[in-house]
Amino acid sequence: MGQGQGQSKYGVSNLEYDLVTTLSNLLQGQEVLEKYAADAEQANDQECATIFRTMRDNNRNSAESIRSALQRHMSGGS
Repeated sequence: MGQGQGQSKYGVSNLEYDLVTTLSNLLQGQEVLEKYAADAEQANDQECATIFRTMRDNNRNSAESIRSALQRHMSGGS
């Protein structure tokens, strides 16, 4: 199997690259979803605001899981 984007471009394993990239995307998503929730509130649509905040919370939980996996992987665990 050939080298993936992480190994060839950045000198880290594909999994490390995937974990870091996913974590970054999830954290950026949290910020965007909070903005969208505020936009929904400004439009007086609490249902949409709740949807966006639920998605933000799901991103937060996923980010915590990815962060734990990254810490475990970087410390040499499997």
